[in-house]
Amino acid sequence: MEPNQYNISKEKIAEYLNQIKDLNIIPPVLIQVMALPDDNELSFKELSNLVQTDQILVARIIKIANSPFYNRGIEITSLQNAIARLGFRLIRSMIVVAMNDSIFAHGNYRKFREEVWQHSIASAIYGSKLVEQFLGKQEADKGIIGGLLQDIGKVILNMIDRKKYVEVLREFIETKRDIRLIEIEKFQVDHPSIGYAASRLWKLPEFVCKIIADRHLPIEKKSALGIILSATDILVRKAGFGLYTEQHQNELLECQEALKYDLNSLNVSEIQNYIKDHELYKSVWYM
Repeated sequence: MEPNQYNISKEKIAEYLNQIKDLNIIPPVLIQVMALPDDNELSFKELSNLVQTDQILVARIIKIANSPFYNRGIEITSLQNAIARLGFRLIRSMIVVAMNDSIFAHGNYRKFREEVWQHSIASAIYGSKLVEQFLGKQEADKGIIGGLLQDIGKVILNMIDRKKYVEVLREFIETKRDIRLIEIEKFQVDHPSIGYAASRLWKLPEFVCKIIADRHLPIEKKSALGIILSATDILVRKAGFGLYTEQHQNELLECQEALKYDLNSLNVSEIQNYIKDHELYKSVWYM
């Protein structure tokens, strides 16, 4: 972050962390699911054990697994069948999305739903597609998890003072100023700084912490995954999921150069349709 532009108060970060330390902004079971090691017999069993006590969540996963997007012609009737059919990583990322209402519940008003909640779901879905394209299928679940959680700092600031965050979103939408500068004026911190600090407090997996930190680092300091998810954030805005500004266009050009791929040539209508037609999007908005 550029220190002259983003003057973050470390004292305020500590104060806010103290306020949220006992709040289940991210449900403990979700942290446990994200922390499970990949694709081994023990992790399959632990994943099933963690989730099966929540019958609503199990029903959502089975419904998604039987949808045309994932169905292979044989009906899935249990969580164990779903894990076996779709694989540990995909089921883990489905669980993260299926529990999104727990994460975003405290921001159930129009501006927040459009600029943060809906945008994060769209980023999760399209992030998975781009991560698979650039890094391979084995990394696609990190696109879903990272896309959903990279702006968790906005959820935290909204929970700390909803009235102030309404003002932040209103000013951002009306003026198109850098949202981080508006957050600092209102809270003395911005969403990436509090999001990263909270991810450490909650002991989220290292790759999630890194994604949250990467989003607003200079392009040369981002990881490959961070660059892809930064591009995702901007492309879904361009497709109508969140506000798209001139600043975002400049960031997209930086990502394009780093990835050596013409991101501006991607059809925004196709991106929008891909997200809206995706079963994970439908499962969030129509259940």
